[in-house]
Amino acid sequence: MGDTPALPGPDVEDSPLSDEEGGVSVGDLVVLPVPRVREQVGCGERVGVVLEDRRNVVKVLFPEIDRAFWIDRDRVLSVPEGRLPTAPLALRLHRLCRLLSAVGVEVYEPEGDADVFHVFTRGTTLEALEGARRLLGPDFRRMGVDPGGVRRARLTVVFRQG
Repeated sequence: MGDTPALPGPDVEDSPLSDEEGGVSVGDLVVLPVPRVREQVGCGERVGVVLEDRRNVVKVLFPEIDRAFWIDRDRVLSVPEGRLPTAPLALRLHRLCRLLSAVGVEVYEPEGDADVFHVFTRGTTLEALEGARRLLGPDFRRMGVDPGGVRRARLTVVFRQG
């Protein structure tokens, strides 16, 4: 795959990552650098996207295996976009989260040929909503804004996987 670096191999020590290497947050593209953890999850060297961020765990979706897992936060490593091959859905969710200032994402039941996501935000702009629609292009189906609680709004975003 060209000069794209591979994930660390089995010689990487099986210890938590240090906080100095950077934390992860909702929308980050991540890998599991510890081989034992990758094996337990069954994701291989795939890139996932963070859907939820709790105190000591994050929920990571691996679109290529269509599964999400709660993983100790010190067992995931954020990677920049473009560094490793990434599933199109993970990239779209990553970019949507950045555009909409997401604080959480829920995967909802599909509608026909389209995927449905609830993207929670503590505030976004009309320009960001329009940017999200442009990002999804012809795959965009619909978007709705609902109260999501006292401190956040819920955006329902429906698009076809491209």
